[in-house]
Order: sequence, then C-alpha cells, then structure tokens
Amino acid sequence: MPNRPVRTLANPARRKGDEVRDLRGVRILIVEDDWVLAGDLARYFGNMGAVVLGPAATVEHASMHTEVAEAAILDVNLNGRRVFPIADELMRRGVPFVFFSGDEDIVIPERLRHASNLRKSSDSYAVFDALFPPEKSALAGRPAVNLSDNVFSLLPKLRLAARLLLGDVGASDRLVERTLERAIGEIDRRPGVSTEDWLNGIMRNIAGSGGTSLLH
Repeated sequence: MPNRPVRTLANPARRKGDEVRDLRGVRILIVEDDWVLAGDLARYFGNMGAVVLGPAATVEHASMHTEVAEAAILDVNLNGRRVFPIADELMRRGVPFVFFSGDEDIVIPERLRHASNLRKSSDSYAVFDALFPPEKSALAGRPAVNLSDNVFSLLPKLRLAARLLLGDVGASDRLVERTLERAIGEIDRRPGVSTEDWLNGIMRNIAGSGGTSLLH
C-alpha cells in the first residue's frame, strides 16, 4: 500500500462553550481509515464523554456498529471502497451522520446529500457543529409552514437532541413523542421561526418542566 501523507485534525482540544453539549453516553461511530485522524476524532469526542464505536477502517467493521450507533462520522473512501452502504443503514435507522472526505472527486448519491460533507482539512469544531448543529437564530417574519413539510427529515436530530437532554433512550423517545403532540396542538400559534428551532424550543420546555417524569 502506498504511503499517504499523515494528517492531523486541527484544534482537537475542546473549545470554550462546548461544555454545554453533554455527550456522556452518546454512542458515536467513527469510520475512518487514516489512523491519525481516527485517533484525533476518537479523543475529541471521547473527552466530551461520548462512547466511541470503532474507529472502523472498513465497511465490514463499521457494519458491526450500525445497530447501536446514535451518530456517525463517515470517511467516504475506505481504501477504495465507498462508505455509502453504512450511510444507507444509518439513514434507515434515523441516525444522524456526516461525511468526512479527502477526495473532492467523489460524488455523494442524491439520496444521501442531506448530510454534511466536510473536507479532511476541517477542524474538529466544524465536525462537531456539523454533527450537532448549533441553534439557528430566529427568523423574524418568516411565514409558518405546514408541520409535515420537513419534520420527517428532522426526526434524527430531534431524537439525538432528546438523548442529549435526558440520557435515557426510552425517555428520549417519549420526549420526542410529546414534542410532536404539543406541536400539533400549537401549530396555529407557531412563531415565525424555522421548524427545527420551534420543535427544539418545545422540547426544551417539556424537558425543563417535566423531564424526570419521562424516565418512568
């Protein structure tokens, strides 16, 4: 195998403000065939309390973890093989993931283009923000849209946000259910913000006012 240039992930240390994103117990699958980058990613998310699955350098190894992963970082090119079968399985399960690619010539299939596609020159903060997007500012005056317009595509993010809030898988699923139930009841009073911001706001309110009741 030809020697490849050694890369390192820029700024692997946690930045100020990341502490508020508690990743303790969140299972993050890392699929990367560059052992230096894989190690940097594993340390970065491990330092935040995440349970790192892998790192996996092959499709076969990665497939062993897809049933339990709650988020994933996927190198597109694994020694000549594409990671897309893993992405398809994660998408089927509603697990959020991002692509991490060093090859600009690889075309992402249209069915998977909803996921962020980061270059390997990206720093660790960009990977974190792509996998766990920061809240967007309110879009004042934006007209409300039907709740069903993009809620299906938001379900993986909602499930992960609930997991970060409560930690317990069963309670997290119940939190998502209550969030959607309340959203349906309040759709006529929806503020002029994006669907994602609106649902996340409802979820935080429910978790803050009665999150412990969801644990039982």
